Amino acid sequence: MTKKLTQRYLIIQTTIRTFLIATVISLVLTSLVVSVGLFSSGKSATVKMVDSLQDTFVHVTPNTDAWVATAKQGPSTSYVQIDVAKTATTRASVFESTGTTSFLQKSRQSLGKIVRYVHGDGLYFYETRHTQKATYHVWLKIDYLLNELAIILITVLAALLFSALLGVVLIGRTSRRISQPLVTLTDAVTSRTANLKTANDALPVPKSPAEVEALAQRFNQLLRALNDELLQEQRFVSDASHELRTPLSVIRGYVMLLKRRGKDHPELFDEAVNFLDSETQRLTHLVESLLTITRNEKLNLALTPVNVAELFSDVLPQYGAQLPQTLDVAIDPAVTVRADADSLKQIVLALIENASKYSPAESTISVSAKQEPIGSTLQVRDTGVGIPDDEKAKIFDRFYRVDEARSPEIPGTGLGLAIVSQLVALNHATIAVTDNQPQGTVFTLTFPAL
Repeated sequence: MTKKLTQRYLIIQTTIRTFLIATVISLVLTSLVVSVGLFSSGKSATVKMVDSLQDTFVHVTPNTDAWVATAKQGPSTSYVQIDVAKTATTRASVFESTGTTSFLQKSRQSLGKIVRYVHGDGLYFYETRHTQKATYHVWLKIDYLLNELAIILITVLAALLFSALLGVVLIGRTSRRISQPLVTLTDAVTSRTANLKTANDALPVPKSPAEVEALAQRFNQLLRALNDELLQEQRFVSDASHELRTPLSVIRGYVMLLKRRGKDHPELFDEAVNFLDSETQRLTHLVESLLTITRNEKLNLALTPVNVAELFSDVLPQYGAQLPQTLDVAIDPAVTVRADADSLKQIVLALIENASKYSPAESTISVSAKQEPIGSTLQVRDTGVGIPDDEKAKIFDRFYRVDEARSPEIPGTGLGLAIVSQLVALNHATIAVTDNQPQGTVFTLTFPAL
């Protein structure tokens, strides 16, 4: 199994590689620059030596003593041969500096115009010049230049290695400081994973580096969201169990009653059947609502432009005829929203049904739609019992019903508005609850402008 590399190790490894690459590149560039500089310097020195020799040739023969006194290079590192031309009063002659005769006996190989390799003696700069008085030949040894180059490269290498070692130490400390918050964060997650009692506790948030701080904050946001979701699911399961238990208990009670007394008291049969029918209908409606909520969590609606007036032109009159209240419809024909037509019908009809449950008979329920600067709004108003302010934020929770409404006379499972909230979100709309004046409730749907 491949060992996982830590962030600190990767940082140090990358730093070392970077320093090594930088060292090689620096040495190569330094070698090139210094070599070119020294080569130019050596070439210039050779030319100057020829110039010096030429300047000392003021009589019939060159003044070698003056050249030796003024030359920068000693006889051990340079060799000179001067071929003195024949004149009317003198014969042609050859002047050689100390050791030149034996030097010229060695095998020489040309490595370009100005460089010669002498076997057994190394590299030399070579310069020749022809004048009326003489022809000058100068060989200048390159060893001193190579020594200077070696000293420079060794100095540069030592400086780079020292910088690399110092850099690794500093990077190691810095990487430890960078990695420590991640290690702390990992240990905190491991601790909370091992101990379920602290699993929902917030993770420690370091002050630096900024990326780890942001990561810890996002983790805590995720933990809060997951915790809220878990609590909601736990509450949902608890509430669903409670809601299912009631009709099942009633059904079980009447079945036991019929088993014990049904034969002796036939008059109980009709009453039991009616209660069983009512409770099974309630149970069926509850199960269907639960399935609807589950399906909506995975639903993805295709939203298209929908004319609200045309959509409800037939639906609302038919639905309103079944209500004990009067349904007043005032929809602007120009209102068009981007929505799913079927789910929009379901939303509005559910809101009307909810308003009908909590409104007195012979009252009026109003449905209106109009164009606003921020988009289109659709409202359902009733004049019922109203909703307290502290309850408004909870009415869209699953199985939640305002306490005053929890009575056998008002049917419902507490899932209708939860389904409405799901469908509103799927249609990319928003829903708000406000008080109607002087009494009642207003549900306002807001759709973004097209």
